[in-house]
Amino acid sequence: MKQVYFISILILSSYCASFLEEQPGMQNKIYTIKLERTQSQARKSLFDFITTGQHFKSKRDIMDDISLSQTQQKESIKLYNFKNTQYTGEISFGQQDNKFKVIFDTGSANIWLNSARCNDYGCKNHKQYDGQKSLTYEHLGYDLDVEFGTGELMGEINADTAYLGNVMIRKQEFAEIVRENGDVFAQSDFDGIVGLAYPTMAAYHFNPLFDNIMQQKLLDRNVFSFYFSRQEGSRNSELTLGGWNQDHFQGELHFHNVANKFYWLLEANNILVNGKDVGLCKGGCSVIADTGTSLITGPSDDLYDLIDNLNIDENCQNLKELPTLTFVLDGIHYDLDAHDYIMKIDSYGNEIAYGSFASTDSFLEMGGGCECIGTFMPLDIPFPQGPAWILGDTFLSKYYSVYDRDNNRVGFARAK
Repeated sequence: MKQVYFISILILSSYCASFLEEQPGMQNKIYTIKLERTQSQARKSLFDFITTGQHFKSKRDIMDDISLSQTQQKESIKLYNFKNTQYTGEISFGQQDNKFKVIFDTGSANIWLNSARCNDYGCKNHKQYDGQKSLTYEHLGYDLDVEFGTGELMGEINADTAYLGNVMIRKQEFAEIVRENGDVFAQSDFDGIVGLAYPTMAAYHFNPLFDNIMQQKLLDRNVFSFYFSRQEGSRNSELTLGGWNQDHFQGELHFHNVANKFYWLLEANNILVNGKDVGLCKGGCSVIADTGTSLITGPSDDLYDLIDNLNIDENCQNLKELPTLTFVLDGIHYDLDAHDYIMKIDSYGNEIAYGSFASTDSFLEMGGGCECIGTFMPLDIPFPQGPAWILGDTFLSKYYSVYDRDNNRVGFARAK
């Protein structure tokens, strides 16, 4: 048996949840998981891994339907920021205090954790899951073998009770990695990935985390939302379950229907540079809201045309003259200025986001030996999901995003 699924692009850095905070004064309880941001290495290996087709085979049939919980709650969860490029938080497996730092990723649908049975450096260098210490562990026996350009992952899919804040999800399937060749995770600072895309993307059509939450009726509304603060080192960022937090955005929340229930894929009317149509989205194009991708990606030819039109000076001499990039969805204009899409690379290879500075002058005055680049990358997503643009954290840190499974739509509003 062969199936293919995908993980979105984790290129720059990541955050980890540090504690659970209940917000006062809310009609329904909202819990937030604050995230901590950490630098990620081995980009080439990670890029190869998350952009390749992943093939796996099973040993037995799909498990029986899980029993449903009748508990109904409205819950929310908070996140933390590192250099405005990636965010991570905590999820627990087996016991509520058995926590793992993960990336919450709307661009993939599976959960990946390192297993205690794995003796490779990439596993030993991170928190490892040990099913023998859990009373709710269930061995499912689905072999996993993922080959990519610079390495290989081997393991199996099993199940256990998961805890996301105070939300308990029974019999959650996840990929338990037992062998790791290459440095795809070896130099990373997160312990795993939690996919939040549609179940059509999931391995063996198991339920992703949020689908199990829906099936077990744990929330009043089957909606989750992200706020990515641009305040580096803060724990203000937030993942909310069951709705959205109006304290984190201003103006109207505009919703757009999902066009393909695989990714959170939307149809754009156009992509403009300084208000002009330069041919980046001929006759309309697809865009994907992806919290696991740091950058904005586009089909190679279109992305290179965009870079030519932006004309970014690597010595940062034209920051004040750089054009506005606009994504148009259902007639709504979502603008990105240079403040949103420019970063510096210093002599040590560190990324410094323009948006983390109070002014252009303070950004320009920051040390010598730096190069200005745009937060863009070419990526050709294959048919039938592609071609498509990915709206990663560059976009999602400016616009609060809401993912509505009840109505299959995504909402955006200007983040505070």
